[in-house]
Order: sequence, then structure tokens, then C-alpha cells
Amino acid sequence: MTKNVQKTVKWTASIVLPLLLFFIPVNESFTPEIRNFFISTSFVIFLWALELMPFVIPALMLPIFYVVIGIAPTHIAFAPWGHYIPWMLLSGMILTNIFEEVGLLKRISYWCILRAGGHFHGLLYGLMFSGVIVALLLPDIASRTVLFVAIAYGICKALNLEPYSKSATAVMLVGVMTALTPGYIFYTSAAQTLIAWDMAAKSGFEITWFNYLLYNGLPTLIWCFLTVAIIQVMFRSKEVDAEQCRECFQEELRNLGKLSRNEKKLSLVAAALCLFAATGNLHGIAVGWGFVAAVFVCYLPGINLGREYSSNAVNYGLIIFVASCMAIGTVSNHIGAGTFVANQLQPYLSGSQLHIMSTSWLMAVLLNFVMTPLAAVSTLSGPLAEIVQQTETAIVPVLYAWNQGLEQIILPYEYALILLAFGYGYISIKPFIKFFSVRMVANFVFLWVIYIPFCMLIGLI
Repeated sequence: MTKNVQKTVKWTASIVLPLLLFFIPVNESFTPEIRNFFISTSFVIFLWALELMPFVIPALMLPIFYVVIGIAPTHIAFAPWGHYIPWMLLSGMILTNIFEEVGLLKRISYWCILRAGGHFHGLLYGLMFSGVIVALLLPDIASRTVLFVAIAYGICKALNLEPYSKSATAVMLVGVMTALTPGYIFYTSAAQTLIAWDMAAKSGFEITWFNYLLYNGLPTLIWCFLTVAIIQVMFRSKEVDAEQCRECFQEELRNLGKLSRNEKKLSLVAAALCLFAATGNLHGIAVGWGFVAAVFVCYLPGINLGREYSSNAVNYGLIIFVASCMAIGTVSNHIGAGTFVANQLQPYLSGSQLHIMSTSWLMAVLLNFVMTPLAAVSTLSGPLAEIVQQTETAIVPVLYAWNQGLEQIILPYEYALILLAFGYGYISIKPFIKFFSVRMVANFVFLWVIYIPFCMLIGLI
């Protein structure tokens, strides 16, 4: 099938499938507004999923669709821009650029690798540990992925690892997992977490930064290093000499020189930001505004950490995409689409706490084949929260299982950020599919063997 034919088929599916919803009769629960909401939303989701346009173009149009079609007023469709999440992610991207320019990110990574022994397997665990530290400071997964995949690629080049070799595959996989997996340790480390809990808050469920860490931090940390262990076992290799590896990172760290004045200033800003996030229950200010303040401080006279490039190099399209995904949830709540979906899902998500968690995880895995994680979390986190409210089960384990399921893929196309690692040409498709298939099974086992017992131990279930 030629590319033109493929594109025609995709466009036809994107238009025809949403329009089929017109044939569903409207009634008191499935109102014309809800029907039009699903038609316009599914059309845009198809455009994203099938990559028929640059992702920012449908993102620009979606809230406008809602207003023009009469589904929601302007202040509802554009309400996400009044929330801290888009501004926090924007600030996080600028902070990421500042960290990279100052050199602190590489210093953290190389230091962690050497503390883990500096040998090849130590670098895998050290890289993941550096990801845990950076996830505390930089909230945007996309920026972290770009940086850590670039670091992983640099490691492959420095160690002269052959493309598609076991060692190169291991390094690149750990690079992308370093950016993604620690995202669920901290409340502010993944847009999916923020959006899911924002949707839950509309149903009366709220959580503080510290409580999120208490409930999810330790199990996710264990899952981070279990992920590295899976990679280590699956791609075990003796291609790299331990001494050569250690010397390579010692040399890289020496090249960075002593801790510079700018690195010290940035470390103080980062420490203040961490303190602000951890004490949210005391000052009562939304944690996202702390990241905006941190960026502002970086540009103050006497601090001078940020440059014009730091802000100009930001991917503003991603911010529009996130806000557009949030608009799905906002409009859904406004017209009652979330309640309608919750009622349809109720028979499948009823029962015990463990049944709801398992079904939420499986639903998330299946949705990954047809939509982006952000679109899925924006569309269905609200209905999930409503179902939990009706069944009187604990919301934290359900949303955790839901978000973990959205991280499970098999093919590169399912998640653009993971596709980035694949695109460097150091991983072939067969080991890629093999690893993520094993990881998917391991993640479900992790939920049952580690996370659920932990929740029982602390009285969450």
C-alpha cells in the first residue's frame, strides 16, 4: 500500500468513524451536546493517533470546536489556561534548558553513575538514580526524555558501542526509562499524574504533594530499579570493560571541572523549590506556581542563570497540546459526558478494590493502541473518579494503576517519547517489542506483588 493510499485510508477513518456517532439516538442521558462532544473529540484524537497533522494543529482547534459548535462556552473550553499545570510545564521546560546549559544535569548523572560503581551495569542503575533526582526538580517528561536519551546516546558513542548490540540497546532503553519511570514517584513529575488528580479533584478527591509521595514514592522507586534489572537480565553482555567504563565517566566528570558558581546558585534554587513543594500543606499555594517562581528567580540580577535561549528553545506546541487535552476533561465535566461514560463503565469497573484496579490498568493498556496517554487520562480520569466515589473504594491505588497502565506499550508508535529513543538507530524493533512486552507483564505482577501489599500495609486499602 502506497503512502498516499495509507494517508487516504487514515483520513477516511478519522472522519467516518466519529460521524458514525450521529446514528446513535439521543436521549436524556446521551444528549446532543454529549454526542457532539464525542464526535469532535474523537475526530481530534484520531488526528493525533494517526499522526495526520503536527500534533499542535488539532490541539489548537479542539477548544475552538467546542465553542463554535456550541458544546461549551469560551470560559469553559479555555479554562485549562487558568490552571497551574500548563504554566508549570512551561516553567519546567525552561528550567530543563537552564539545567542543561549550566551543566548540572550531566554532573548529577555522571556522579550517580560513578557512585553506582562506574562499571557497565553500575551505569544503568546510576543513570536511573539520576533520573529519580531530576524528576524531583523538572516536571516535564518530554524534556527529561530528550535530555536523558541524548545522554544515553552520548554514552553509547563514548564507549564505542555498536548500534543494535545488546549493550547499546540496554543503555538506550535505560535512558528513556530513566526519564519516564520515576515520573510517578513525585506528584509534580508527570503531566498524566497532575491531570488525573485534577480530574479527581472535581469529584471531591484531592491529594497533597507529600501524601502522594508517601503513598506512591517507595513502590515506584522499587519499580524503577526492577525495570533496570529486567533490562540487565534481558540484554546481559560483556562487550564493555569495567575499567574502561569507569575511566570514561571519571574523565567526563573531570572535564566538567569543579562545581561552578552558577551550579551552586542553581542548586540553591532547586533546594528551595523542593522545600516549597514538600511544605504545600503549610503554605497552601498550588505547587505548580513554585516552578514559575523558580524560573523568575533564575533571571533576577545577581542570579543570571537563565538566558534568552533558555526560554526561546521551549517547545510551546507541547504546552498547547497539554492544555487542549485538559480541555477534554473540563468540557466533559461541564456537559456531563464524564457522568455518562462512568455510567457505561460502571458494570465493568464495579466490585472489589482489586478488581477496579486491575480493570483500570487493562483499560489503560488497551487505550494506548488508539490514543495518546494524555488524551486518555484527560478523557477518562474524571469518569474513573466518579465510579470510585460511587463504590466507596480508595482513589489513590486506582489512579496509580490507571497511570501505570498508560505507560505500558508494545510498539514504538504507541508513545511518541519512547519512539524518540527508537529513532536514534541503536535499538532494533525485535528487542524493543520483546522488552516492552516483558515489562508490561512485569508491571501487572508488580502491582499485585508489591504495590497492593504496600497499600494494605499502610492502610490505604
